[in-house]
Amino acid sequence: MRKTRNTLLASLAFAAMGLGAAGTAFASSYIHSTNSEKGYVVHPEHFKSDKTRAQVQAETAEFVKNGGTDSFRSSNYPPLESQASTMTRKQVMDELKNESPAQRKARLEMIRG
Repeated sequence: MRKTRNTLLASLAFAAMGLGAAGTAFASSYIHSTNSEKGYVVHPEHFKSDKTRAQVQAETAEFVKNGGTDSFRSSNYPPLESQASTMTRKQVMDELKNESPAQRKARLEMIRG
């Protein structure tokens, strides 16, 4: 009984320390937890960057020069290298018909994601 109680108290102490540490994790960042529907509040003045303003501006200029986000917003994705198939349609169909159930399951899971 005494051993169980000591184990329980030790477990509760570790849990309390873990919860306390989780709250302090936000203290050094610019995101702080709150008791609101959102659950956090952002303080931009607490943000500390490891880059200078000039470095960020140079990265942004390079990004825009390379097409920026416009290439993705217009669904104009970079072209993929096409891989020419060496099999005929009949060979592909035969391969699909003769695959094992495990291979079929793996193929379908790969397609579904």
